[in-house]
Amino acid sequence: MTTQRIAEDANGPRATFEDIEVGHDLGVLEWEVDAEDARTQLHTDRDYDPWYVTGAPGHDVIVPPQMQYRPPRWLLSRNYNIRGLFYKWEFENVRPMTAGMKLTLTGRISDKYIRNEREFVAYSVEARDAVGDLVFTTTRTHVLDALSRDVPRSGQGIDSGIKREKI
Repeated sequence: MTTQRIAEDANGPRATFEDIEVGHDLGVLEWEVDAEDARTQLHTDRDYDPWYVTGAPGHDVIVPPQMQYRPPRWLLSRNYNIRGLFYKWEFENVRPMTAGMKLTLTGRISDKYIRNEREFVAYSVEARDAVGDLVFTTTRTHVLDALSRDVPRSGQGIDSGIKREKI
């Protein structure tokens, strides 16, 4: 059984629950939805639909909604070196994403709380297209380390959280 929470990894000290500020602006991420990335996502997930290949009625070829998973996480990782378990995911796809679409993502830390002696952090992100129309919103909650908060932080761990910003 694990008896410690990791204090640092290859990216430096891990952010603590106390370091994370509710309301903190996560900044801006410009992201272009890449057609090749969409095809990779389809093959990885084995998620096939004619709309992803020939287009939806009245739309170009759309990309699967799970394409929006990583970019919000990149925003969080740019601000806080944290690890944990993905606990909750809320999202609304307001408009379909299409290959080649340029999106601007903005986000903030929306909540943090302690439940059952575990530390939870939530962040909210919205994505808008080039003309400013809302494409999707999401709120994700992570439980930090998944260990009781009274387990001490010490030692070094393997970095598993910050990924290159490419699908």
